[in-house]
Amino acid sequence: MLIEAKDAINALNYSGAITILTTQVSASSQAKLEFKEALASAYAGQCGLNFASFVNGLASATSGSAFRLVMNPFVGVVVDSPSCLQSLNLMETIGTTESRTTNQNAFVSVVGMVLMGSQTRVSSDVTPTNGDGTIDADVCAMSNDDIDRVILGFGFMSKNFSALSTAQLGSTSQTSITDSITQCSAVAGSTCEIIDPAEITDPLRDVMRDLLNTIEYGVGSVVTNGDPLLIPGACP
Repeated sequence: MLIEAKDAINALNYSGAITILTTQVSASSQAKLEFKEALASAYAGQCGLNFASFVNGLASATSGSAFRLVMNPFVGVVVDSPSCLQSLNLMETIGTTESRTTNQNAFVSVVGMVLMGSQTRVSSDVTPTNGDGTIDADVCAMSNDDIDRVILGFGFMSKNFSALSTAQLGSTSQTSITDSITQCSAVAGSTCEIIDPAEITDPLRDVMRDLLNTIEYGVGSVVTNGDPLLIPGACP
């Protein structure tokens, strides 16, 4: 069944792979590492991830804020952000960041980017269906459910970011994303590596909305010139 599931993933038939791995294999097989990794890959694909294409796009980028960089691959693309969260939560059952392999953590970091990027596109670029690259919705008005997915994606990304190299991401993307992680932590006054929904607070939601509404880090128009003191209040 694992071979059939991987064949389905390679054929971009993610729902078929998920069906195989969740309904056609035994519970004992589902608990095995290789089955968990395959299912996590299928959920990530259903979310919208094409790993090679996504990472190559980051590596070749020459400009862009962190959120623009991770959102742009999903312009004009059908996405399912909650599937990314299923993928990430499944990876957590394999082990913590400290106990997983570098390759596993690199995958988790990328899926975190896809979660935050796909949800940002869905929430900020709504017309036409699947977006066109123009921000036409107010990120400051994002629902708690939507901003929570961005926060969790950001958390998984940043918590595992050290597993990704400059060679994989390119200097522009690595710098932009690193800057966003630094500023989020500076504004929040604590870590932004939140991966448990129960740990999300209203102040953190405000921080993420503010960060999204800046031009340097997000998809908005508020200019901060790199000053973290100007990020709070970016959303009126």
